[in-house]
Amino acid sequence: MGEAARSRCSEVRKQLPDYLNGAVDLETAQLLRWHFSRCKNCRLIVRSAINTFREHFREKPAGNSAAKAHAA
Repeated sequence: MGEAARSRCSEVRKQLPDYLNGAVDLETAQLLRWHFSRCKNCRLIVRSAINTFREHFREKPAGNSAAKAHAA
């Protein structure tokens, strides 16, 4: 990977937290998605981040919380 490509990837990765939080404007989101579609390394990073977020931060079913509260 050339220096210019690494530089672009570095800039894209700096914007990843804001992208994942929906805190980038539409144009930036489109540019980032375009980059992810063409850059295997960045695509793997964004997919990993999304999967990690879903695994660890998805909401738990309300039934489980209520059952635990009643058991206490």
